[in-house]
Amino acid sequence: MKKFIYASIIAILLISCTDFTSPERNTEQQYYLTGLLVAGKSVDFDNPVIFGKTISTENGSFVDLFIGGANVTLYEMNNSGSIQDSVSLFCFPLPIPEINDTLFLYIDIDQYLTIKPEMSYKIEVKNEDDLVWAVTQVPKSIHVWADSLVTENSGYTTDPNPPVWPEMVYDTIDLEHPIQIETQDNDIINLLIDFYCLEEWYDARLVHAFGGEEYLEDEEDYENPGDGSPRKTSIFYTFLPNDNLVNFSFYQYAFVFYGRYEVTVKSIDDNYLHYIYKPEGYNYGGINGGIGYFGSASSSKIYTKIVEE
Repeated sequence: MKKFIYASIIAILLISCTDFTSPERNTEQQYYLTGLLVAGKSVDFDNPVIFGKTISTENGSFVDLFIGGANVTLYEMNNSGSIQDSVSLFCFPLPIPEINDTLFLYIDIDQYLTIKPEMSYKIEVKNEDDLVWAVTQVPKSIHVWADSLVTENSGYTTDPNPPVWPEMVYDTIDLEHPIQIETQDNDIINLLIDFYCLEEWYDARLVHAFGGEEYLEDEEDYENPGDGSPRKTSIFYTFLPNDNLVNFSFYQYAFVFYGRYEVTVKSIDDNYLHYIYKPEGYNYGGINGGIGYFGSASSSKIYTKIVEE
């Protein structure tokens, strides 16, 4: 939870400070909204909705940076756009002593609405007389075969706590261990893959030693509060499947350390893709009446251990 808090705050501050290159624009506060729906889950503490106002560039005001008490409703819609279910999100206050403020997380406290692949969801946020809204269509489900279709000795498992960890020799990953992903069709798919090292910082040995140092000297160097690097690295691509299969085979550079890894493979919608890759992506994340992003993903996790030889 603490890691999420720091990452959220930094992301929001980056969204808020929108005039680094053009001082003439965005001088007034405006609403921001962030949220990522994940198929098979409800809106929970791992992926909450956050709502507030950007920092004023005229006076640097932090007033309403986080807004609690807004009316936030998530609607599930069928293919014709008709609403077939909805849930009001609960506002959970989370004090942050480090900045003397309170972060408000909007969540489905009763886990009433489970996000479904291929369904469309609309979020409406009403604050006083203002309305901020967005729509996302959840990507189709995917099946991650990892390398099991091309080798009898797979370097991956779907078990987060295997009795014996499968291993991959770093220098052979791209040649011998592609991540193969089965899709529903041959339509374009947006992939975001996160590589997260599971080792403690003092046990994480660098693949490429800098200045002869194979281990980090300080815990603060292990996981940046903003993006999680170098402990976490992320890769995103747009693919056109061939025979309902994506063959992802150029990624070994994403493993910064030797040791155990959790790899999360996500098929993401256009809203989230535009947010993470476009310059000033907060303007292209699908938000009406504000900035930020409201996206969705279908995902799967696999696990491996990286070894030198």
